[in-house]
Amino acid sequence: MAKAVKNSSKPEKGARGAADKGKTRGKAPAKQGRAAAARARAAQARPAAKGERRGVVRFLRDVRVEMGKVTWPTRQDLLQSTVVVLVAVAIAAAFTGLCDLVFSQLVEQILNLIT
Repeated sequence: MAKAVKNSSKPEKGARGAADKGKTRGKAPAKQGRAAAARARAAQARPAAKGERRGVVRFLRDVRVEMGKVTWPTRQDLLQSTVVVLVAVAIAAAFTGLCDLVFSQLVEQILNLIT
């Protein structure tokens, strides 16, 4: 028996015609993200293979490996960052205190006018 060939004016999947030039094909980015997330959840939900360790021990080992990949700041970088944060906090505290003083004096003056 011969297989019937479907004759269609549409290009086959994967084929690019002259009308398709420059157009992107495939799923929308949101759909790709959902599909990737679903695959990731499916991979996490799979049962452990024989001999594969899961649980707290594996988690702690993975944490140790990831912490080894971290680029830690030098003592000088840490000191500079700390000074910047402390100065910013001092400026914010002074500004907040000044605003509080001004508004409390303003409210006190208004209350004195009313009473």
